[in-house]
Amino acid sequence: MAVESVILVIGIALTFGFVIGKITHQLRLTAIVGYIVAGILLGPAFHVVDLSSYETNLIVSFTLGLIGFTIGGSFTIDFLKRLGKISIVITIIQSFATFLIITLGVFLFTHNWSISLLLGSIGVATAPAGTIAALQDCKARRGTLSKMTTAIVGLDDGVTIIIFVIAIAIIKASFGEALSFYSTVLMPVIEILGAIVLGMVIGFLLAYSAKRTKGRDSILIVSLAGILMCIGIAEFFGLSSILACMLLGATFINLVPSVGRTSFELIESVLPPIYIIFFIVAGLKLRPDLMLEMGMVGIIYIGCRIIGKLSGAFIGAKTARAEPVVAKYLGLTLLSQAGVAVGLACMVSGELSAYGDFGQYLGALAITVIAATTVVFEIIGPIGVRYAVVKAGEAESA
Repeated sequence: MAVESVILVIGIALTFGFVIGKITHQLRLTAIVGYIVAGILLGPAFHVVDLSSYETNLIVSFTLGLIGFTIGGSFTIDFLKRLGKISIVITIIQSFATFLIITLGVFLFTHNWSISLLLGSIGVATAPAGTIAALQDCKARRGTLSKMTTAIVGLDDGVTIIIFVIAIAIIKASFGEALSFYSTVLMPVIEILGAIVLGMVIGFLLAYSAKRTKGRDSILIVSLAGILMCIGIAEFFGLSSILACMLLGATFINLVPSVGRTSFELIESVLPPIYIIFFIVAGLKLRPDLMLEMGMVGIIYIGCRIIGKLSGAFIGAKTARAEPVVAKYLGLTLLSQAGVAVGLACMVSGELSAYGDFGQYLGALAITVIAATTVVFEIIGPIGVRYAVVKAGEAESA
C-alpha cells in the first residue's frame, strides 16, 4: 500500500535518497543517479510512495524557480562583460544544432515531420537542476568551464521556449489550424519578454526590500518570498517561470551585489534536500518499462541529442573563440535532461489531445520518449559533468 501522507513521503524520500545517493557517489556515479534510482524503487518498483500531480507540479515548479534564481545570480555585469557574448553565441549555435540534428535524424526514421519537429524542439532543453547539482556534487571551482556551463544551461531554456512554441504552431498548422503572425511570432515574443519584464520588476522590488533588511534569516525569508511570487505570477500568466526567476536573480545581484551574494549563499545552503526531493519525484513518475516501449525512435533521439550537444557546443565555442577547455569539454556538461523537457512533453499532450487520434498519439509518444530518455540522460548527464570538470581541473572532489 502506497504512502500518501506528504510529510511522511518527504521523510522517507530524504532518508532513502540520502543513503542511496551516498552509495552511488562512492561508485563515482554522482549522488543524483542515486536519487533517481531511489525514486524508481519507491515508486514504479515497489509502490511505496504516491504523490498527486498537484504535489508533483508544486515540487517541480519550486525547485526550477530556485534553480533559475541561482543561475541568474551568476549573470553579474562583470561576468557579462567577460563571457556574456561568448555564452550567447555558443548557446544559439548548440541549440539550433541540437534541434536540426534531432529533427532530421528522427525524420529519416519516421518520415513524419510532426514527430520530428516535436522531439527536436523538446530535445534542445537542458536540465539546470541536474547540471548545477552535478557541479555542486563535484565541488567544482568557479573556473571558465563551470561558469560557462552555468550560464548556458540558463540561456538554453530561453532559446528552447522560442523553438518549441514555433514548432508547436507548425505542427498545429499541419492538423488544419492556420499559421498566423500571432501564433508563430507574437506568442513566443510575449512569453519571453513577459518573463523578462516580470523577473526584472520583482528583482527591483526584492533589491529594494533586501537592502533595508537586517540579518541573514530576514534576507533568506525576503528572497524566498520574491522567488515564490515570481513563480506564481509567471504560472498565472502562462510565462516561463524559470526564465522569470533567472532574470529576478540577475537583476537582484546587480542592483545590490553585497546583499545579493548573501542571499545566494543562503539559498544554495537549502538546496541539497530540495534537490533530493526533486530527483526522487522524477524517479517516482518515470517508468522503467518505457525504455522497452519507446523503440527505435527513442534510441535515435538519444543518439542525435548527444551528437547535437557535443558538436553544437564545439562549433559554437570555436566560432566564439572561447578557451580551448570550453570547446573540448562543454558539450559533455550539457547532456542532462529533466524537468523542462518533461514539462514541455506534458504540455504537448494537453495541447494536441483535441486534434484527433494522431494528436493524442503524438502527445503520448512525446511523454513516452522524453520520460524514458530522461532516465538515460539523468544518468549519463551527471557523469558527463563530472568527467568534464575533472579533466578541466576544476573539480575539488576529483
